[in-house]
Amino acid sequence: MAALMFRNVLSKLSQLQISPIKSLRTNGINCTSPATYVLQAQAIEKCAIRMLRSAASNNFEGAKFNASQQTSVQPQQEVLENQHDLEIAITKETIEKVNSQIKSNSHGRLFAVIHFAGKQRRVTDGDLIMIEAAHPANVGDVIRAEKVLLLGSRDFTLLGRPLLRPDLVRVEATVVEKSLTHTKTVFRNRRRKNTRSFNFFRNHFSILRINCVRLEGLVDQRPEIEGVHGRIF
Repeated sequence: MAALMFRNVLSKLSQLQISPIKSLRTNGINCTSPATYVLQAQAIEKCAIRMLRSAASNNFEGAKFNASQQTSVQPQQEVLENQHDLEIAITKETIEKVNSQIKSNSHGRLFAVIHFAGKQRRVTDGDLIMIEAAHPANVGDVIRAEKVLLLGSRDFTLLGRPLLRPDLVRVEATVVEKSLTHTKTVFRNRRRKNTRSFNFFRNHFSILRINCVRLEGLVDQRPEIEGVHGRIF
């Protein structure tokens, strides 16, 4: 449509004839001047521009209307259930499954992550761990790891925030050996000072054997009366 209008405007411009310049006055009568032809050409040009703009706007409105018709489909509405109630139901179901495995003792081999002597260690039944520190326990003493960060099995994992309850998880270990590490040498040398120093030292260490990693209660059950006995502050 716009191309057809443009061809019509060009044909009108080609039919326009401008006569040669004549004298402005002949026998006292004003003759047609070149300025008149210039004004006519400008008017035709403005008319052509208006026609092209109207055609472009019509095409744009038509495309916009077609796009609105294509996208006028109503979006599908989805009704969401109460997520809080759904999460509570899923949590209760998970706790019931975990408690059923604890009651029937079908959870299998357990492992735990404990915080001992400033480090975190992953332990399970029968493991040997070395603690490079002067531990006060003697050889043969049975100690309990109070800071249990995590306990896991084949099907579930219990995470502490930051620690698990002492009445829920029990990790015991026996002190197998207490001794000193091999001799370590520290050598210092100052350049161009003819100064050298040698230091020798040995650290205390203890070897512990993990006796058991077990669950002593259900996940959602807490003692009715709680005190400060056995708590870590």
